[in-house]
This record gives sequence, structure tokens and C-alpha cells, in this order.
Amino acid sequence: MQTTDLRTIRPSRALGVGTAAAVVVTALALAVLAEAIFTRDPYWALRWTVDLKVYLASGEAVRDGTSLYDVAIQNPMYGPMPYLYPPLTAILFFVPLSLLPIGAASLVWNTASLIALGAVAWLALGVAGVRTPRTRAALTLVVLLAATWLLPVRIQLIAGQINMFLLLLVLLDFRGYAGRWRGVGIGIAAGLKVTPLIFIGYLVVTRQWRAAGTALAAFLGTVLAGFVLMPADAARYWGGLVLHSSRAGGVWDTPNQSVAGALSRAVDGTQFASWWLAVLAVLAVFGLGVAWYVHRHGSDFLGFSAAAVTGLLVSPVSWEHHWVYVIPLLVWLAVRAYRTRSAGLAVATAVLVTVFSVRVFSLLGIEESPPAPMALAGWEQVIAALFPLTGLLLLLAGPIWVRRTSPVPAAQRVSRRPVAEPARAPALTA
Repeated sequence: MQTTDLRTIRPSRALGVGTAAAVVVTALALAVLAEAIFTRDPYWALRWTVDLKVYLASGEAVRDGTSLYDVAIQNPMYGPMPYLYPPLTAILFFVPLSLLPIGAASLVWNTASLIALGAVAWLALGVAGVRTPRTRAALTLVVLLAATWLLPVRIQLIAGQINMFLLLLVLLDFRGYAGRWRGVGIGIAAGLKVTPLIFIGYLVVTRQWRAAGTALAAFLGTVLAGFVLMPADAARYWGGLVLHSSRAGGVWDTPNQSVAGALSRAVDGTQFASWWLAVLAVLAVFGLGVAWYVHRHGSDFLGFSAAAVTGLLVSPVSWEHHWVYVIPLLVWLAVRAYRTRSAGLAVATAVLVTVFSVRVFSLLGIEESPPAPMALAGWEQVIAALFPLTGLLLLLAGPIWVRRTSPVPAAQRVSRRPVAEPARAPALTA
């Protein structure tokens, strides 16, 4: 009979508790720092908590018994801002948050978002193959500090957005093994905000039937919960309001970093044309095909990343803060570059980090929220669409790179059981 050495368990538990405590303290410090920086900046101060105020109003609407979808906060920059999510999201998140004044709510919300970012960093490092506990703990804090200054995270903190929690829920299903409850995180995330439904599509095309079924059941469970708790609002939302992407803002706005946003700016159009939908449909098929391909070559995690990029590209509106889904990929690439001692991959990762850190269109004077689609020069169109162009390049280059340098040896490639981390490179050690 085997026995467990408690001397090995206790330090591990102490390290885990210490890492969690360090993440919480660091997240709180970063949240305070972000508020101190951005509320004193004339440009960003006008945007501070713009989405959080809508969330708080939705929580108040639930408590008052009024309709969520009559909520519209008037913003001096963006005009009326309605509540956009399913009823269950307001019940779970925003009812308790609405009990706090705006200052306390923003601090609590951003601290929680950054704690979720710390958890994302921990999971991504594990998927990337960082196994030494002390190294993983230290790198978790490094990634948390570094990732906070990525543009999607900065915008998330400024607006008070929800996306980091959704990323964490989805990433829990991509930790390098197929657990019994795989798919639950994806389903719940999709029930809170419909965009993670793309990951159910990924599970289907890669024939991970059990996980796909679990994700679908979890998603339908959240929908049912909404109908039980707020039947009128749930019927209104799922009965058609969910498809009204125009409620999220002007599709042509420069911060909309989706293909639809780029098309709108390029053709000077304010409404979806039928050929746009055809382009997006083809792109969705292509992106999920890339996800299937890299999954077949041994990496469920890279399949997740391809599906995430595809979802961001084909969504009618993908604001800059939606692109937090690239954070795990950036972590994976950085670790891969170190472990393989690849200068080329290190440079490529640095370029990607730069693209997702600098708001180039603002630096060059391209307007953020024009009253109508803009007439831009060709180079301005490119600058205004850096995120979707980068996403397209990742989808195009991904299969070529995977085929040349498969993350796992050919003998270990499997079609149904995901393998997430590189297996041939030297391990990181403390």
C-alpha cells in the first residue's frame, strides 16, 4: 500500500495559498493604480466605467422589478448605452454589484477581473508546460503584471468589462486533458454572453462529442434559469433581441476590431450587406477548419486559440477588450520560444505583444467614434484594422507552422484526446 509523504504536500499547498494571496494583493494594487492613472488622463477619464455603469443599472432594474432591456444609460460620448446580455448575467453579477456605490463597485470589479487574469495566467502556463511549482508561481505574477498593460486588458479595466471572467471559464475546459466536466465552462460562458458559442462549434468539428454535449447542456441550463427567474426578459432577449448587434454601437467605430468593422470602414457602409454575411460565413468555416487541423496535429489548446480568433473575426462587433482571448496564446508562444530557444518565434511573439499593446490608430489621429463611416486612405484602413488583420495572419500561418514544428511528436498525435503542451523542449526550472 502506497503512502503519501506529507512533507511534499504541505509545501505545495503553502505555495499554492501563497501564490493565490500574491495574485489577490497584486490585483488590488493594479486596480488602484489603474484608477489613479486613467481617471487623471483627460482622454480616458471620459470613458472610465462606461460599461460598468450600465451593468450597475441592470442590477438595479432587477432589484426594482423593471425590464432589463429598457435600461439605457445616457453617455456624453457614446449616447444611449443599453444592457446587452442575457438576464442571468445581470442576476449573478450585477445585482450584488449594484449594492455598492460606483467607486467601490469599480474597485471590486476591476480587482476581481485582475484576479481572473491571474488565474488565466496560471492555467496558460500549465498548458504551456511550465510544471515546476515555484517557477509557475513566479511567472504567474510576471504574466499578471505584464498582461495588465495589453490594450484589451487596459480597455477592459477602463470600461469595467466582463470578458476576463468569460475567458477564465472557457480556458478551464482547455487545460490539457479531457475531464468529466469538460464543456461546462464553455456552456456557462456562452450563457452569460453568447460569443463563446464558437467553442461549442470547435468541439463539434473536432468530434469531442461528450464535451460538446456537456457544453450545450450547460448553455441551455443557463437559458432555462433565465426563463425561470425572469421569464418576460428572457423571452424578449432570446426571442430576437440577441441578434440585434446594432445595439452594441456603430459597427464602423474604429475600436470595433472585427472583420465586419473593417468592411464597414472600407466600403463606407452602415448596414450589413448580404455579401458581408457570405464573407463572414466563409471565414467561420475556414477558421474552424484551421482549429480542426491544429487539433489533429496534437494541440487542443492551439485549436482553442484558432477558434477564439475565428470568433473574434466573425462577430459583428469585437471591441478591443474582447481580444483578451489572445492572452493565453501569447503566454504559450513566449514559453515555446524559450523552451525551443527560437529567436524567430521570440521576435514574432514580441511583434504580437506590440500589436496588442499599442493603440496605433489613436496615435496617428484616426478618429475613434465618428458620426458616420470614415473615408480613410488605404494605409489608414490597415492601421484601423490591425487586430483583425493580425488574426487573419495567425489563421493563415498557424497550419504552416504547426506542420513544420508540431507541438508534439507525430507518434503522440491523436484526434480525440487533446495534448496541449510541447513535449520535446527543455523544461523550465526554478
